[in-house]
Amino acid sequence: MARNPIPIIATPRLRLRAFTMADAPDFHAAYGDPAAMRYWDHDHSPSIARTEKYIANWIAPPPEGWMMWAIALAGTDRCIGMVNYHARSIRHRRAEIGYILSPAASGQGYAREAVAATIAHMRDDLQVNRIEAEIDVRNARSRALVEHLGFTLEAPMMRSRMRLAEGYVDSCLYALVSA
Repeated sequence: MARNPIPIIATPRLRLRAFTMADAPDFHAAYGDPAAMRYWDHDHSPSIARTEKYIANWIAPPPEGWMMWAIALAGTDRCIGMVNYHARSIRHRRAEIGYILSPAASGQGYAREAVAATIAHMRDDLQVNRIEAEIDVRNARSRALVEHLGFTLEAPMMRSRMRLAEGYVDSCLYALVSA
C-alpha cells in the first residue's frame, strides 16, 4: 500500500506533527500512565523502551488507513500527547479518531484543539464524510469532548465491545457526519 507523508497541522497553541524518537520520554508520560491509558484497548506502556517501539512504528509515513500525529506545544515543540485517525475506508469516506494527552496537559483544552484540527484536515484534505469515535461508556471527559465538537451519540451502549486489561467493557459510538 502507498505511504503518505504526515502533514504538519498548526493551531494557535499546538503543532500536530510526525513523531520522532526524541518524543519518547515526553510521550511516555501519557502512554506509560495507567490512569491515562485506562480507556484504551491495550495496556499502558511499561517502559520508555516499549514506548519507543510504538513510536518507531509511527515514524514512517503510514498507509492510507491510519495516521498518527504527535501533539506538540507550538512554542517549545514538546510532545504532550497523540491524535490519530484509523480504520479509514477511502471508498466509504469514513474513519475513526483517537487521542490521548499526558496527565499534566489534561484539562487545558489541548485535546479539543487537536481533535478539531484533525477533523478539519480529515474533512478538507481527505474528503472524509463520517468521523467516528468509539468511547468507553465510563469516559465522561472524552464523551463531553466529542459532544462539544458536534458528534452525535448513535449507539449509547455496545455491550462488551472492547477488551481491556480488566476484561470486557461497554462502549458507545459517536459520529460526526458532513453530508
